[in-house]
Amino acid sequence: MKPVRVLHVMPYIPFTISGAPVRDYNIIKKLSEKKIESQIICNYYNDNKFDNSMYNITQLEKELNGKIYTREIPDLSALKKIKTVLLDGMYPPFYRYNSPINIKTIESVLKKSNFDIIHAQHTIEAAPVIQAASNSHFEGAKVITLHNVDHLNFIRQINHQKSLLMRFAHKRVVSGFKAYELNILNEFDHIFVVSEVDRDIYISYGISKDKINVVPNGVNCDFYKIEIIENDMKLVHPNLLFMGNLTYPPNEFGIKNYLEHVHPLIKKKFQSIKLYIMGKNCPNWLNDYSKTDNSVEIIGFVEDVRPYISNSDVCIAPLMSGSGTRLKILEYMAMSKPVVSTTIGAEGLEISDNKDILIADEWPKFASLIISLLEDEELSSRIGMNARKLVEARYDWKKLTETQINVYKKLIAYNSSPN
Repeated sequence: MKPVRVLHVMPYIPFTISGAPVRDYNIIKKLSEKKIESQIICNYYNDNKFDNSMYNITQLEKELNGKIYTREIPDLSALKKIKTVLLDGMYPPFYRYNSPINIKTIESVLKKSNFDIIHAQHTIEAAPVIQAASNSHFEGAKVITLHNVDHLNFIRQINHQKSLLMRFAHKRVVSGFKAYELNILNEFDHIFVVSEVDRDIYISYGISKDKINVVPNGVNCDFYKIEIIENDMKLVHPNLLFMGNLTYPPNEFGIKNYLEHVHPLIKKKFQSIKLYIMGKNCPNWLNDYSKTDNSVEIIGFVEDVRPYISNSDVCIAPLMSGSGTRLKILEYMAMSKPVVSTTIGAEGLEISDNKDILIADEWPKFASLIISLLEDEELSSRIGMNARKLVEARYDWKKLTETQINVYKKLIAYNSSPN
């Protein structure tokens, strides 16, 4: 049987840093191990332009066993963004990525090789993939992975916007977002989502359940293993850890809510408590906050998060908006760490409250759960060990990739069968 050949199109470089790129890096690597040949178009813009000293593309191609094409997607002008929101009721990145330069790049790569599947990541890559496939008369299957229910993500962010202008802009975007998202999805042969929650939402909108499969976010259990980490990092104890890219609004809103409503309660109980905040793009207000409160320390970006997780006492996910599932929770759990999360923070994961995670949506209760873990070593150890068992059983990338491979093969078989 000839090898399956897939062209992936995504708005970033797949890499083991944080968020969605981690998912795509691991899935493509596992696909390669199963003899699925991948080539990758990585679009980027100034906000997330890769640094070759960090993203060694040649090395990355070896790790993923596939050719990588990089293309800068120019940002829209401020006037174009305003017009897109006010007149079209649309999310500006949809127009940024649905550009002639992106479409031409996809067309060019499609013509170079005989691909069986073109696989888009995120809704913002949907339109250019569909257009390029049409222009190049691509006869293979068109697939997309939705890392969130995008319009729902925007709806949940509206009330967290402090600026009336930004709140209005979000409401205006939502008006056109849902219709666009659902219309473009009808152009794809198959859809992957990251949770049963997201699958049920799309089915409720009329998308056939046979057209959607769940491939959850996962974790490399061999890499995130507390036994292999040298435990020599000098962190203050007791401590809490929060990880996440702070340009992602749900993460910024989450840590802001935590600092306002929860952290003062923790400090009353533990005067020496330390909150470590780790991730890219720390906003100015948070840097300023840490300078006035010595219980909060900004670590920023680190290439290897495992020593910090290993030396943390409690990991937190205080998110009140967002969609999809949180990779960082799986990384905490894989390292046998107890996690306190909101319902939205833990959404989409098949987890059990008070068994392998603790969940609270009211801030005083969120604080009390953290305090209980810091005070009760047996409880903390039990939650952490159960968490590790859970990710080994359900969320190891080795197991999760099988679903995607099976769908690929069914699509190819269907396209190859006589009409």
